[in-house]
Amino acid sequence: MDKIREAIQAYLNAEGDGWSLTQFVVAMGLERMDSDGNIESLAWYAAPKDQAEWHTNGLLQNAIDLHEMSDAEDD
Repeated sequence: MDKIREAIQAYLNAEGDGWSLTQFVVAMGLERMDSDGNIESLAWYAAPKDQAEWHTNGLLQNAIDLHEMSDAEDD
């Protein structure tokens, strides 16, 4: 997770707004082909091992709240 943390901080530094990464969660959709040629899909997330569970849960909930309040199209 250190490389992910470093990559996120490098992105923030490149933006030049002065933000520092404290906690994070990486959420992703994964796909693979099974032995029968069918596509398997899985929603998955990862957080640093030393991050408090309440931080992880709070970040995931905030992401949902931000999405629901945005004007983004879901189609």
